[in-house]
Amino acid sequence: MENRLSKLAKIIIILNIVFTLTIGIVHGYNAHRINETNDKIYQVMDERDMSRYAAIEFLVAEGEELYIGGEFGVYYGMFMTFASLTLLYCFAKYNGFFLGFFTAVVCFFTTFIGGILLFYVILSEKSQVDGKNNVYSLNTEWERSIHRKVKAIDATSKKG
Repeated sequence: MENRLSKLAKIIIILNIVFTLTIGIVHGYNAHRINETNDKIYQVMDERDMSRYAAIEFLVAEGEELYIGGEFGVYYGMFMTFASLTLLYCFAKYNGFFLGFFTAVVCFFTTFIGGILLFYVILSEKSQVDGKNNVYSLNTEWERSIHRKVKAIDATSKKG
């Protein structure tokens, strides 16, 4: 039995990719600001032969806008963005429960909403459809029983 991603799972994966790329762009901009700030600091350190702390104080006194203090968060966010995009690609390609669950955990830390949506799709068992007839795959006995009852109701309503 060949299972593939359902339409809902594909939509949520695309939303996750859009959210992750948006956050990645923000982290990229912040990383650029960090690099510019460091370049300014090093330039003042070289020109005036001062320590880093003194160069920062000098630039602040000059009225320069410095981006200091968020380096770890920015670079961690960049790493999580790349990890999230890689895992989303792997999940879309290989479609496994454990890979999807791990992807949802990473997406939860990257884009909170995207991770919750991915958890919903995976844990509600709506992430896969039967590749042959485009119906949801019935993984549990409860789903099979409900499916049989609905089919029986449909059959009796068509006769009467």
